[in-house]
Amino acid sequence: NTMKATLLAILVIASFFAFSFGEIKSNVGGVIECEVCEFALGWVENKIGENKTEANIENFLDKACDLIRIFYNTCVTIIKADVPLIIAGFQNNETPTKICTDLKACPVTDQFTICLLYTSDAADD
Repeated sequence: NTMKATLLAILVIASFFAFSFGEIKSNVGGVIECEVCEFALGWVENKIGENKTEANIENFLDKACDLIRIFYNTCVTIIKADVPLIIAGFQNNETPTKICTDLKACPVTDQFTICLLYTSDAADD
């Protein structure tokens, strides 16, 4: 009974947060899109090093998707979605994960999710 009450409370709180902070956008990518984006931008980040000029970033963005042949089209779709956002992200020292989240290729993770996981784990003990 205590476990059911805890889970019900968690669902109520989750609903509150979902409505308070807005709906999850339907264009948020899935696992494949997220992994492809993070791989491609991680490779670009490694290649550009400290040379974060627009031309250098664009040069490696053009080559990144060639590395992921099986997901080439997915990669190009993600990368071409907002090149200026990607460039600005690298120039602002953002991580590939942050940039991919901003591109909506990866879902937003937040503290509430982490809290929910810890609460669920504690309930099983």
